[in-house]
Amino acid sequence: MFSVSVHKGLINQIEHLGRSFAAAETGHYNRVLPGDIVYTKSPTGEFPLGIIKQSKISKEVIVSPLYGVFTPATHALGVILDALFESPLAVRNYLHPLVQKGAKNTIAITNRRFLEGKLRLPADPREQAAIAQLVEISQAELTTIEAEIELITRQKRGLMQKLLTGKWRVNVEAGL
Repeated sequence: MFSVSVHKGLINQIEHLGRSFAAAETGHYNRVLPGDIVYTKSPTGEFPLGIIKQSKISKEVIVSPLYGVFTPATHALGVILDALFESPLAVRNYLHPLVQKGAKNTIAITNRRFLEGKLRLPADPREQAAIAQLVEISQAELTTIEAEIELITRQKRGLMQKLLTGKWRVNVEAGL
C-alpha cells in the first residue's frame, strides 16, 4: 500500500508511516504502474488542492481508491508533468478552476474533471524525450548535491560533538 508525499513522491506506507492504512480488502484499490501520474486530493502545506506526482517505483503498486491514477501518453510526458507539478503555483493554477472545495476543506473533483484541465505541453514525442532527459539529468545532479550537503552536515555535527565534549581541543596559539 502506497501513499503520495510532497517531497518523496509515491512511498510505501509501512516504511514511511510505520503502518498501513489500507482496508482489509484492497481489490478495489487503484493500480499504479511505473511512470503513472497519481493525484491525491489531500490538502497539505503549499499544496492546498492536493499533490500530483509521477510513480518512480519500478514495480506495480496500489493506492487508495480516493487517488486518481493516470497513464501519460509517453513516459517522457510523465516526467515533464512531474517536474511541472513540483511547483505549488503550477498545481494551484491547474487545479483551481477544476476543484470544488467544501466547508470542511474537502476537495471534490472526479477523475474525468481532473483531465479537463488545460496545459501547454509539447506534442512531438522527440521534443518530450529531449525535455524529459534534461529534467532527469537536472534531478540526478540535484540528488547528488543534496547527498553531498547531507554528508557535510553530518561531518560538521560530528566535529562539533568532539569539540563540545572536549575529546578534541583547539590549540589557539598554534594558529598565530
